[in-house]
Amino acid sequence: VFERNFSDVHEEFLTRLKKEFPQISPAELRLCACLRMNISTKDIAGLLNISVRGVEAGRYRLRKTLELDRKTNLTDFILSF
Repeated sequence: VFERNFSDVHEEFLTRLKKEFPQISPAELRLCACLRMNISTKDIAGLLNISVRGVEAGRYRLRKTLELDRKTNLTDFILSF
């Protein structure tokens, strides 16, 4: 339901992300969707029912999946994707 509603608002975002990074996991896609909506880490933790530390770990894994260096801001990358 979340993915369907998100796709209605952010046209083709998840499709482009899956096409560009086929190895991305469903959990990473949900995190990308939250980052795309510019939700804070604390709010993402509540929304996904995980700890703040879990969100931070997810962001770290997402950076590795997207092959971003430490200088690139993850949120800015997702917003501009």
